[in-house]
Amino acid sequence: MSKSLNTSARLNSDVFLKIGLHSGAIIVAYFVTWELIMEGQRLFMPMLPTLATLFYLPFGIKVISAFFEGWRCLIYLAPGIVVGNIFWVGMPFDTIVTYITWLASYGTAPAIFATLDWATREDRRNVTAGRAWRTMIAGGAAASVMISVLVHVIRHRNIPHDDFILSMFKYMIGDMLGLLLVLALLMGLFRYMRTTR
Repeated sequence: MSKSLNTSARLNSDVFLKIGLHSGAIIVAYFVTWELIMEGQRLFMPMLPTLATLFYLPFGIKVISAFFEGWRCLIYLAPGIVVGNIFWVGMPFDTIVTYITWLASYGTAPAIFATLDWATREDRRNVTAGRAWRTMIAGGAAASVMISVLVHVIRHRNIPHDDFILSMFKYMIGDMLGLLLVLALLMGLFRYMRTTR
């Protein structure tokens, strides 16, 4: 009995730790994107649309979270998604469109990685580090395209056709540059940690 209680307590603490880690990371990514990158973008590149950011860091966090945690990332990211929506995104909580958009935005990457695992018949987390990076980038690219299409169909159907395609393309660029920047920062951090051991 005591052993099962200890195991349950350890599992609960692991879940809360992961919620803190993943949600904390996406909140930081939202903050840096909207408060720093977007402000710099408005200052130095005013010709870019105000809602499309050149480096959308939350996309990088959602892809990395989906890569390592699969469908569980939806639970671990949920508090961060809500906080990010309250402070930066501003989608209304009283409409079903918001929740469908979130499901499309945060459920696409784990679906893609699950499909890759099924197609290759191996667990993506049990591959070499170099292959894991490439898988994250390839899965992120596929997720970026699908999320951009789905979110535009769900939320931006009234945009004229030419602007619709251009808007999707801008969001895809921001997603991928955000993912590559987050991966580059993590790679630099890991190298720094190895050299200081």
